[in-house]
Amino acid sequence: MGRGVPAHVHAEAILSALLEARPAGLTIAQLMSATERTCAQVHTGLRHLRKVAAAKGLPPVTWDRRWGYRMLDDAPEVCIGYERAFFETVHHRVENFIAGTLLPHQKKTPNDPYIRTVMAQMGAIESTLQLLASLE
Repeated sequence: MGRGVPAHVHAEAILSALLEARPAGLTIAQLMSATERTCAQVHTGLRHLRKVAAAKGLPPVTWDRRWGYRMLDDAPEVCIGYERAFFETVHHRVENFIAGTLLPHQKKTPNDPYIRTVMAQMGAIESTLQLLASLE
């Protein structure tokens, strides 16, 4: 049995739907309907489209709760909002990883050079992400 449709085919269908909907965005359900693809195929296409958009000279694919997925050429505030949300999400994941995994490890072996280095580096990453998420 053959493999499914390649990601770039899904990405082309999604690109067409997003460009047609501009400046509005589309939700996953709307993308599924517009492209006649499954949820998994839409996600595969979005992933591929995000990877190749810059190389093709396309605007980035952004997402927010109000508009869904969209591609806007001249909307730096949309990109900044999306980037801030991304940094905030990653910051929370790093914060939870430090609290749930690294701190217990550090308590068991406080003098281990490995965990001391990891804690220092992860602290720097956490503070950088927090700064990026809150930039005005």
